[in-house]
Amino acid sequence: MKHFTLGNDEFQALSRVAIFSQLPKELLEDLFENVSAIIYEECTDLFMAGDPADGFYVLLEGEVHLSVLTAEGAESLLRIVEPGESFAEAAMLGLGVFPINGTAMPSSMIIKLSKPIFEKKISSNPEASLHLLSALIQRQQFLVSEIKVLKSLSPCQRVASKLLALYESHDWKGFGNLPRCKQTIASNIGIDPASFSRVLRRLEDAGIVCEGQEVVITDPEKLRRYCAGFGYVFAENKLLMSA
Repeated sequence: MKHFTLGNDEFQALSRVAIFSQLPKELLEDLFENVSAIIYEECTDLFMAGDPADGFYVLLEGEVHLSVLTAEGAESLLRIVEPGESFAEAAMLGLGVFPINGTAMPSSMIIKLSKPIFEKKISSNPEASLHLLSALIQRQQFLVSEIKVLKSLSPCQRVASKLLALYESHDWKGFGNLPRCKQTIASNIGIDPASFSRVLRRLEDAGIVCEGQEVVITDPEKLRRYCAGFGYVFAENKLLMSA
């Protein structure tokens, strides 16, 4: 585990995180004054269910797995946090305890903002408080909306819309290896990672083929029509429900 001081690159990454995107540069720098980033060289538990929620986190590199234990004691993966995302804000601000487990994967770079520092900074700066409150509300609304949307789509529709989003946002060229591992993508769209490849093979009519570990969009326009068929179009750099 290595600690290091935040530099320009880290502050630029923080400015792109959803809950900090409305903060002016000087307020962002003040919020993270004297806060360091940590690189976890090994798989490390950040928190366990029931632990006091003494802060929240921002992932800059790597992955964080959010999970729960089943009644049988097996670990059930709920979600994989991706770089550029914050997590555990709701636990810190509302529940007061972590309801799930959070585990940093090897080589992950994470910033933790402690609850005392967060409360001190926003209590002394009403402008920062308003910006953060607005961003947190918007993020919560987005997450709730995303969950409702995912529940309404079939596995094929979830995978197709996710691949279209990756392609249209230029995160992926539309061929070759996906920009994130299949387990990560499957986790974040709410399908069983073991079924991800099977779903891909059922999307040939939508302009997608799976060749071993590689995925190819053979016909982007066909994929757009397929997604539009269940109400999704890509605009404003994100997938939106069409009228």
